[in-house]
Amino acid sequence: MTSAPQTSIRSVTLAENPKILIIKMSSLGDVIHALPSLYALRTLYPRGIIHWVVEEAQAPLLPGPPYIDRIYCFPKKDLKTLSPCKIWRTLKKFRSELAVNKYDLVIDLQGLAKSALVALLSGGKVKLGYWEMREGSFLISRGIKGEHALSHVIERYLDVIRFLGPVPGEIVYPLPDYTPQTGRLEKKLKDLGCRRGRLIVFFPGASWPTKLWPAGHYARLAQKLTEDGWEIILGGGPGERDLAETIKSLSPSVRYCDLVGQTDLRDLMALAGLAEAAVGSDSGPLHLATAVGVPTVTLFGPNSSQRTGTYGPKVTNLMSPAPCAPCFKKTCPGEFICLKEISPQEVYEAVRKAISK
Repeated sequence: MTSAPQTSIRSVTLAENPKILIIKMSSLGDVIHALPSLYALRTLYPRGIIHWVVEEAQAPLLPGPPYIDRIYCFPKKDLKTLSPCKIWRTLKKFRSELAVNKYDLVIDLQGLAKSALVALLSGGKVKLGYWEMREGSFLISRGIKGEHALSHVIERYLDVIRFLGPVPGEIVYPLPDYTPQTGRLEKKLKDLGCRRGRLIVFFPGASWPTKLWPAGHYARLAQKLTEDGWEIILGGGPGERDLAETIKSLSPSVRYCDLVGQTDLRDLMALAGLAEAAVGSDSGPLHLATAVGVPTVTLFGPNSSQRTGTYGPKVTNLMSPAPCAPCFKKTCPGEFICLKEISPQEVYEAVRKAISK
């Protein structure tokens, strides 16, 4: 019997069709940022076996074959609620599920203690990560520092794949099939009286208070766009209900297609795909809209658009002109002026330009 062909890659030697485990568990935006690396990896190893470990909440983001052969959900909830004895049994079971695959390569794109634990449990022969490995993860996986080390996080992740071999020049986000959700949402929008081809979706929510663009700014933007004949969809999770109501109360002349709290992750993909553009703060739904291929206008204050902004050919990232931005803080120690400094007029002009491209 002849051995499998080997490919020598710098200091890493892999079988031609290796078994590979990707670890990227959270959050929504971070998992989306890792998808171009999945595309590049599958291009590099078209017949390899690729598995992915993710938290259950983000699992619907991931595509199945031909990109991912199996998805494992990290038992995060169990580890938080079980007794120490049961936690040990849970981890032991998870380890057995992973280790049986005998991975040739483990790629940790999380770079935290929890992902280092998974890399260790996997029993993989070679463990790589991107260069910003934190919380001791560098003790488990080798961080790869490439030429894009100070560039956007997507390029930093891709540097790990570039370490293995050449990758495509374009940025591609592999997504699951969300055709069923598109049909359902299309009907819902039609029932609400919304016109296909004249829709712009707002995602006003964000995980940090400092990422929120003022509700009054959204209201004024909506008024300007509806005067041009556009219709506004309000999207987001159940926790953004109050924010949506505030926006509506500040713009009573605007008829919104309000779907806040009525969509899951694949619904959000479909919703973005039905719109001509998406507008919102730096948040997961804006990154998801970018992945779908919709023109996006994303507003940045506390975070750097150059490091973690929406990334692709149809994106517009507006950075606050405030001298304190970006501060990378979840709460503002001052008067919270940064996102207020991005005016509705500036966003309106950016949306018009994005749509006309």
